[in-house]
Amino acid sequence: MKFLYGTYGFDLLSIFLIFISMFLNIGRYTRILGAFLIIIVIYRAFSKNVYKRTKESKKFTSIANKMLGRFGKKLPDYHRTSLESYAKAFRNLMNTFKNYRKSKNQYKNQYKIVKCPKCRQKLRLPRGKGYIIATCKKCNYEFKLKT
Repeated sequence: MKFLYGTYGFDLLSIFLIFISMFLNIGRYTRILGAFLIIIVIYRAFSKNVYKRTKESKKFTSIANKMLGRFGKKLPDYHRTSLESYAKAFRNLMNTFKNYRKSKNQYKNQYKIVKCPKCRQKLRLPRGKGYIIATCKKCNYEFKLKT
């Protein structure tokens, strides 16, 4: 049992890399990259340089929190805890992206995005109004289309 004594183990970064490698292993040309990520995860788990692995994990957490901050979410600040807490954090992360996708689909159902034929400016028009005359805000070109 002294073989595993003092090793770093798994953290959120390791679990994230495992999920990324699973997605990469689906593709035919990305399997080598997926296998490389698995090797990195195993190396990190058996590493005895705990300070360096903790530093990497904190950097990953800070970058992920910057990205998740746009959605009003945050990863927990713990680094090596039970697998249940990682699963809970992953479920929260997946729910965040699911809610984002759901709101984006609702946005698509309410509005139609079209481009002005003259200047290619994008316009947002309400759906379900039939034929309307749209005026481009950039070049004031008027055109008729169905929403």
